[in-house]
Amino acid sequence: MDKIRYDENSPKLINSIVCAIDILGFSQMILDSCQNDLGNKLLNEINHLIEKNKKCIVPNKFSQGKIKIFTDNMVVAYPINQDGEAELNEVLGNVAEYQFNLALEGLFVRGGISIGKFYINDDIVFGPALLDAHFQESQIACYPRIVLDDKTVGQLQKYIQNYNRMPDDHIILIDTDGKWFISYLNTIFKYYKVCNNEYEFDIVQIKLLEKHKEKLEEMLLKHQENIFVWDKYVWTANYHNFFCDLYFPKEKGLKISKHLLLSWPRQISNGDY
Repeated sequence: MDKIRYDENSPKLINSIVCAIDILGFSQMILDSCQNDLGNKLLNEINHLIEKNKKCIVPNKFSQGKIKIFTDNMVVAYPINQDGEAELNEVLGNVAEYQFNLALEGLFVRGGISIGKFYINDDIVFGPALLDAHFQESQIACYPRIVLDDKTVGQLQKYIQNYNRMPDDHIILIDTDGKWFISYLNTIFKYYKVCNNEYEFDIVQIKLLEKHKEKLEEMLLKHQENIFVWDKYVWTANYHNFFCDLYFPKEKGLKISKHLLLSWPRQISNGDY
């Protein structure tokens, strides 16, 4: 049986899994770079990073997934075949890897995932699933997290009931507000196939988490005077620390220090007036 795909010659809406992704703070990055005459440098850096990392979204020519990129936004879509479990697993794993790779470069993203009618080709993205995914990204995610809407959560719950386990090594977490989101740090467990032994695998994982920590600390210090932006990286740092406590409890040095995650008042001094 041929797999369902987006037909370039006969456009029609197809039941799909759709993910909308946005790079946090990218508009400000554009303004700052252009004011400092560094617009071309930023353009080339972003182009290189996205071109390098988008390959994990649609990894090969046999994948039915499609992507559309415009500046800091990306739409990822997979047409659903049969019950959609294979496509959902592929989307979650691939998007997590993309989010993780960009985070290691200091680019943190937020996004939303929905299931519904959708169509995509080289010129157009169209359908209610895109509107739902964009709503999750722009209005619900808030922090550098990719959240699942109720329809996607319902699909995952069916998966759990059928197989009595979560897909893809617990790649989904539930946040304090009840939203399900992708645990992109689980991507480090994919690196086992490129390591020669268990010891080397452990070293690779720790080095990746150290790099993630370093980038987050840079963002926390950079935005400490902008409470609205700083709070988004505090959320991500708390997620980082949760992940380290869960999988690397003995590696205390991997965690981000609490003093970077707290905002304390101070008394007025002579230099303030």
